[in-house]
Amino acid sequence: EKYGAAKSTEELLLCKIGRCCGKSTPPLSREEILERMPSIGKWKLSPDGSLISLCFVAKSWEVAMKFLNEVSSLAESEGHHPDLHLTNYRNVQVDLTTHAVGGLALPDFVLAAKIDTIKVEYSPKWLKEQEALVDKAPSPKE
Repeated sequence: EKYGAAKSTEELLLCKIGRCCGKSTPPLSREEILERMPSIGKWKLSPDGSLISLCFVAKSWEVAMKFLNEVSSLAESEGHHPDLHLTNYRNVQVDLTTHAVGGLALPDFVLAAKIDTIKVEYSPKWLKEQEALVDKAPSPKE
């Protein structure tokens, strides 16, 4: 489906973007965005709600470039292109937004879910830091 109610990871992975991102692409409401965030758990929503970002430290330059090249191929085949950033030779950041609507739309979540299927070897030090952050996070209140 090009547009629709896809929310879960499985539903998002089944969607085809089909170069449908343009001014006629319906933007998602804040509520619709928040409903979809759990399906792309590694991604973070910007404070203003206009983009989603994936950030990590790859094990090496080669691993980072391999990931970015795979994202590039995927983005080209889907017809929706993220902003890709590589700093300090292995710090990777992927930003998704639908520029034509000035915010997030379903194609951003579809592409994020598909990017999450790309295998990447993370820096062991970075992984330990992430685990420590999770351990320190307060548990959700019931």
